[in-house]
Amino acid sequence: SGILIKNAEFLEKMNTIDVVIIDKTGTVTEGKPSVEKIISTTPGFSEDDILRKIFSLNSSSEHPLARATVHYREKRNITAQPVYDFEALTGKGVTGILEDNKLALGNEKLMEEVRADISFEIKKQVETEQKSGKTVSYLSEGNTVIGFVVISDKIKESSKEAIHNLQKEGLRVMMLTGDNEETARAVSKALDLDGY
Repeated sequence: SGILIKNAEFLEKMNTIDVVIIDKTGTVTEGKPSVEKIISTTPGFSEDDILRKIFSLNSSSEHPLARATVHYREKRNITAQPVYDFEALTGKGVTGILEDNKLALGNEKLMEEVRADISFEIKKQVETEQKSGKTVSYLSEGNTVIGFVVISDKIKESSKEAIHNLQKEGLRVMMLTGDNEETARAVSKALDLDGY
């Protein structure tokens, strides 16, 4: 069945398990994130401007969310520009310098770290997306959030039934994810998980 078991002792201990902890991306979701939309939050920056900056930053990254933006831009005639001092910050996002401007693409923690202020209006827009299970990465230039990208990863059709079957066996099913709480809550609710 494609399941690797370390040794017989672990197999024997299986009957004492009462909680199963699962990952989100690629486990309950398809693991194929795709860009749903790019939003510019600053006058003077078009959607294509935001996409160009995001694509330029992500062209140096191997992260699945980065790959999603690279694939999305293939539908448009947008080329990457050189990014210097690229840095991937685990659990936060990426930073780099493009045309002498410091860019940061990632979550709220990264925006705090680079001192980019997220306005109440932008935060409200982003929370709406997250409440429907989407992942959002902010894009800042200097200390200003200039846009964001909305990425979705469909829940596998088989996930809900598999989780329900585990719960019928008396197991609690919990989800552990590096995504934000709003997205985790939405996915957990959609799958009737016991927690996240």
